[in-house]
Amino acid sequence: MEFIELADYPLPTGRVTEWLPTAERHWADWPRDHRAISHNHESHLRDALEHNRVRDRRHCWLGHVLRVDGPLDARAWRSALESWVDRHEVLRSHVAVEGGRAARYTLGAGAVRVRPIDAGRPASAMSSYRLVQQLLDQRTSPLDWPAHLCVTIEERDSFTAIIAADHSMMDGYSTTWIGGELRLLYDAARAGRPADLPEAASYLDFCHAERARAEAAGPAHTAVTIWRDFLAAAAGPTTPAATLSAVSADPASTAPPRLAAARPVPQRALAVELLDARATERAAAAAREHGQGTTAALLAAFAAVATEPAAAPEFRTVVPVHTRDEPRWAGSLGWYVGLAPYRIACDTNSLAELITPSGAELRRVRAAASVPFARVCELLGTRPRISFMVSYMDIRGVLHADRWIESETRWLRSRAYAGDEFFFWFLRTPAGLTLNTRYPAGTRATRDVHRHVLRLRELLGEFAEHGDAPLRRAPLDLGIGQGAPAWK
Repeated sequence: MEFIELADYPLPTGRVTEWLPTAERHWADWPRDHRAISHNHESHLRDALEHNRVRDRRHCWLGHVLRVDGPLDARAWRSALESWVDRHEVLRSHVAVEGGRAARYTLGAGAVRVRPIDAGRPASAMSSYRLVQQLLDQRTSPLDWPAHLCVTIEERDSFTAIIAADHSMMDGYSTTWIGGELRLLYDAARAGRPADLPEAASYLDFCHAERARAEAAGPAHTAVTIWRDFLAAAAGPTTPAATLSAVSADPASTAPPRLAAARPVPQRALAVELLDARATERAAAAAREHGQGTTAALLAAFAAVATEPAAAPEFRTVVPVHTRDEPRWAGSLGWYVGLAPYRIACDTNSLAELITPSGAELRRVRAAASVPFARVCELLGTRPRISFMVSYMDIRGVLHADRWIESETRWLRSRAYAGDEFFFWFLRTPAGLTLNTRYPAGTRATRDVHRHVLRLRELLGEFAEHGDAPLRRAPLDLGIGQGAPAWK
C-alpha cells in the first residue's frame, strides 16, 4: 500500500461534490476552550503564519482516498461525515494566535453541519485532479476553520471519496483509519441504525495533558539530554553517513530554515513494494530470533544500505515515535507523534550483526520522544530543521485493512516544495511491506534514491530468505568527496 500525492492516484471522471463542514457562527464567536495546545500544533501554526507573512504559503495536509461500490447515497454520506465530525472533537475545534499566544475555540457535538456543494463535472481525469487538488489546498489551512474537507467523484456504479485535513489535526496513522470509519458510519446511516464503533477519546484532552508534562521538563530531562548529545555530534566533525545523496550527514541541521526560496524545489515521490506478506513475516520472524522487533531490523537494513557505498562507520537519522501511550488514544484522530534521534555504528559485514545494536538504540532513544521536539528546542535554545527521517508503521490491525486493495485505498500527503528533505516511510499492511519516499526532484537525488531502494529490497529479500545477508562495504570513488551530500 502506498502513501502518495494526489497526482499519483488515478482519479476518475464524474460529478465532483465538495462536502464542506459549516457552523452557524464564525469560529471567533465559538466558546473559548482553555485546554492547552500541543507543542506540535503551536509550532506548526506559527510556521504557517510566518510563511503566510512572506507570501510563501505551504500546504501541509494529510488524507485518505478510497472507492466505494454502489451509487452515492447523498443523505447517508452527509450523515456519515457529520457523525465523523461529532466523533472526533479536533475536527470542530480551531486554534488562533492572539496577542502572541495560542487560543483554542471548540464547538460541541451536533453543532457542525456538512453542506454539499456541486463542483461540476470535469471533462477529463486531469481536470478532475486539478479541481480536487485546488479544493483540498484551499480548505485545509491551519489559519482558518474548517481545515478539513471531503470531496467525492461520482461514477455510475461507484464513487471515490477523498478526505484531507491539515497536519495539526491528524498524523499518518490517523489517516489509515478514516476510510474504515466512514464506511461503517455510511453503512449505518443507510440502514438507519447506530454504527458499531467504539468511542474515540479526544485529542484535545491528550494535548492538555501532554503540554503539562512537557512544561514540567527541564534541561536535565532525559529527552533533552539525548537530543543535546545527538545535535552536538552533528554540529562537530563527523564521518558522513553515506555517499548516498538521500542521506544527509546532518539529519537535524542547525542551519536556520529557509522560508521563501526564489524558486522552490519540488519534491518527487516513490513507492516500492519491498516484500510480500509471506516474506515480511519471515523477516519479522528472523528479527525475533535475535530478540528484536521488525522496526529494529528495517532500520538496520536501511543503515546498512546507506553506509555501503563509502563503507561509512556510522549512520544517523531521525525516527518518528507514536505517543499513543494509553489504549483510549488508539482510535483517536490527532497528531500523536514525537521524534527521536537514531545513531548506529555500521562497521560490520553482516545485516544480522546490526539488528541487536539497532534494537538497543531504539530502546535507548525512545525517551527522546516523550517531550515534544518543539519543547526540546526551546530548552536547548536552538531550532534544528529536520531534513532526513525514516519511519515505520505496522497498520495491519486497522479497521477494514483487509479491504484496502479491493477499494483502491491510498493515503495522501500534500504536494511538497523543499530543497533537501529526504523522508522514508516503511508501511506494513496485510499485503506486505512497502517503502514510500519523498525527496528533491534533482537528477542526482532521483538516481541515488532509486538505487538505494532497489538495494534495500534486495537486502531484505535475502534476509527474509536466509535470516541474514552479507553487506557490500567497499569504498567507492564517486567523485564528490567522502559522503558529501549532492545538494551542497
